[in-house]
Amino acid sequence: MSYERKLTFNLRVRGLSESEIAEVLEDVRAHQASAGTPAAAEFGTAEEYAQQFPKKKRRTLGKSITSAGTALALVYILLAVLLMLLFKIDIRDVVGPITLQPAALLILASVLAGFLTDYFLPAQSSTAAS
Repeated sequence: MSYERKLTFNLRVRGLSESEIAEVLEDVRAHQASAGTPAAAEFGTAEEYAQQFPKKKRRTLGKSITSAGTALALVYILLAVLLMLLFKIDIRDVVGPITLQPAALLILASVLAGFLTDYFLPAQSSTAAS
């Protein structure tokens, strides 16, 4: 992938806001244009460059997707148990013999969707962020 995409992802992981990421990318592009050398030659790898920024606690869109998927999976499990205990309805008649498989698949899908969202979501431009 491109240097900018990797840098954007690594900065998101470190908790920088979208406007901060846009500013960093703008600085990288400006330095790259004025120096005429690739960003990796000037700043090192995207991972190394991102490490110079302090980690912050911030919820990204990807983390929100992962949390929502996990919460839905827990609600499914709770519903399955409550249906079994209170109403004597066996959810295995609907989902098959493996009761937890839909919940596990939901968690796996939400983790994957969250990662891919944070990785492929382009950074906002600094003009849109202000």
